[in-house]
Amino acid sequence: MRLNNLGRRLCTVSSLALAIAAAPAFAQEANSQASATDAGRSNIDNEIVVTAQKREQRLIDVPVAINTMSGDAIADRGITDLQQFSYAVPGLVLRYDGPGSSQVFLRGAANIRGSDAMVATYMDEVPVTLTGGFRQVDLRMLDIDRIEVLKGPQGTLYGQGAMTGTVRFVTKNPDLTEIHGFARADYSLIDQGSDNLRLSGALSLPVVTDVLAIRVAGNLEDGGGWIDQPGTGIKDGNNQNIRNFRGKILFKPSSDFDLTGTIGLYRMSSRFGLDYENPDRTRPVPVSPDFDLLPSRKDRAWIYNLTANYHFDFATLTSSSSYVRLNRDYYSTYIAGPGTPYTVQNEGFDDIHDRARQFTQELRLTSAGSGPLQYTVGVYYRDARSDLYDTGISYFAGGTYPIAYEDLDTSKSWSGFADLSYRLTQRLTLGAGVRTFSDDVTQWNGGTTTQKANFKSTDPRVYFTYALGPKWNLYGNVSRGFRSGGFNTAGLPPYRPEKLTNYELGTKGVTAGGALQFDIDAFYSKYDDALRTGQFFNFDGGGGYVSLTRNIGDLEIYGLEASATWAVTPNFHLSGMAALTHSEVT
Repeated sequence: MRLNNLGRRLCTVSSLALAIAAAPAFAQEANSQASATDAGRSNIDNEIVVTAQKREQRLIDVPVAINTMSGDAIADRGITDLQQFSYAVPGLVLRYDGPGSSQVFLRGAANIRGSDAMVATYMDEVPVTLTGGFRQVDLRMLDIDRIEVLKGPQGTLYGQGAMTGTVRFVTKNPDLTEIHGFARADYSLIDQGSDNLRLSGALSLPVVTDVLAIRVAGNLEDGGGWIDQPGTGIKDGNNQNIRNFRGKILFKPSSDFDLTGTIGLYRMSSRFGLDYENPDRTRPVPVSPDFDLLPSRKDRAWIYNLTANYHFDFATLTSSSSYVRLNRDYYSTYIAGPGTPYTVQNEGFDDIHDRARQFTQELRLTSAGSGPLQYTVGVYYRDARSDLYDTGISYFAGGTYPIAYEDLDTSKSWSGFADLSYRLTQRLTLGAGVRTFSDDVTQWNGGTTTQKANFKSTDPRVYFTYALGPKWNLYGNVSRGFRSGGFNTAGLPPYRPEKLTNYELGTKGVTAGGALQFDIDAFYSKYDDALRTGQFFNFDGGGGYVSLTRNIGDLEIYGLEASATWAVTPNFHLSGMAALTHSEVT
């Protein structure tokens, strides 16, 4: 099967801004939404404010390499998903398997094996990466306030799965005083492909002024495919039909207390599912030309969150309860091509039904005010479960063989964490943090044995910031992240947790009257107990080859990163970024 020439979009019509006559403030949505809980925009001094460390800080004061992009910039660039966003962030790479399926990696530490992700992904307070690195809700750029990419281990504040970094989707909150909203339509054509229609919009409405408000947002996308399979009559099969909805409600009965509820619903279907191809953009053709080479895929996700804040004079107490479900139904086909040792027919398909869900609860206390002592302390609980059921048929050497497989994994973990910093002088701030983690995991894959284990980790962090000027800081940190352990087939040894220790020195600031923002950093990372999977002959299990994942050794990764943004005029910005990364197995 030959892929159509992808070409590029020939025609794009977008950004149909619609206003509501009864709401003069409606048009302000395109510029900013001034809300005390919506950080991440430039303030009057062009200083960007973020909540990467679970408190509002100037970007230049955070002792971590961060790339951030506002919702307006995302819309202006036409970015619709994380894959497109990755092109704007040095060191951020996605392993993309097709519509709705990807894994996120940062700074050259990439490993598709393991019990969880290497980069944690959040929507507001909700972790949307579930068990297994490949189970991640396909977040879209829907009504986004900003995206923050935190590079390097974030184990202290974000826990397991944030071994090499964290990506945060910060969505817009309801406004308690004014009506805000937008409507947008995008239409595009693809050379030798189908047209693509995207509709999106949002509305924020105060129900009781200063007390209760709601915000709803949604988008719809149809079409956009360019891969044909003539033998089956499929044309433009890698289309994506997406339905995405989010609702938020904000209740603030007093200045001391606020409660935010969030519901997210996501649906995606594609005629072709997983999207593997050869380097020359062709695919091996099966023996039968009507064999569906890239069968369909359907994803459904549900996101629920309730976040409460109580503001004391000295600190803010936050409770965040989240529940996420992710259902995936897809086919996976395989054909032994020229790169395999098989000289006889070896092909087949798998009908896969993957069900995952997780409940998380975080309770934390964050210092208030601008005193010399700042802290965040808390506890975190996670209850996760995934069930993958696979049935299919294998065609081998002229024979037909049915297959069936089930894998049930559970994880119940808890963490305690603390992060404290103290401003010793007007220029120098020192800080340290630690997180302790315990994970009870089980695995059953259709046999008579349920494997059980407990994995533990304690991960520290130390850092400093030094003010070279009012808007120019030097920073350094040493931090460690981790990823929990897991199992092989029953009877084979489990694999241990992986750890990555990072040493980093950087500088960031704002100059030229606020028109130029820059960030430069150098890092060295030691990746311990890295996982690899290989085929081994099982002498103890009766013979035959088995797949075994194990901790094989260490990797060293080092590099340089730089980014800069120059506001030539209020409406014309130039941005540049670069990353140089070297990794080596030791």
